[in-house]
Amino acid sequence: MKHFIFFSIFIAIALQIFAQAPAAKTPLPMILSTARPVAKIDSTYPFDIALREIDSTETASKEVLPQNGRPTVLAFWLTTCYPCMLELDAYTKKYADWQAESPFNLVAISTDFPAKFQRIGQVVREKNFPFPAFWDFNREFREILPGGLNGLPQVFIFDKNGILVWQHRKFYSGAEDEMFKKVKELNGQ
Repeated sequence: MKHFIFFSIFIAIALQIFAQAPAAKTPLPMILSTARPVAKIDSTYPFDIALREIDSTETASKEVLPQNGRPTVLAFWLTTCYPCMLELDAYTKKYADWQAESPFNLVAISTDFPAKFQRIGQVVREKNFPFPAFWDFNREFREILPGGLNGLPQVFIFDKNGILVWQHRKFYSGAEDEMFKKVKELNGQ
């Protein structure tokens, strides 16, 4: 009973304080989802998701996700995600050697909120990615990929037929080599 009385007094005081507080001059921004309902998104590779290039050109995933008989790696990242930057740095450093050893497609897809769009282009240019990078501005991949892109970075590997065969969340030194090992297996090596 003592706890109930204490809690009731606490709530009453808190309500009085909030009632006397001046109203905020600027409302907090609301982030509304612009993603289509899952049933309206083609969840089969190469999907039908609108993407934006770093120059602001809008394109369709069906137009830019490779369908050339090679495995495809989709690497999802955020500009504010330090492990994402480490992962993309590791990919950038090893990409040329990987391509010489066992060719595959690698596409980086940012899931940043609109306020960070300019930063996406800055990162891509500063780090000189040797692979294409796009922005999922409606954040639709999270609606159709397993796990909802909860926890970045995340990597998904699709075989030459567009079937999801491997996924990995988070990054640690050596994770890039595990990814490439799977790519080599898919290439029969």
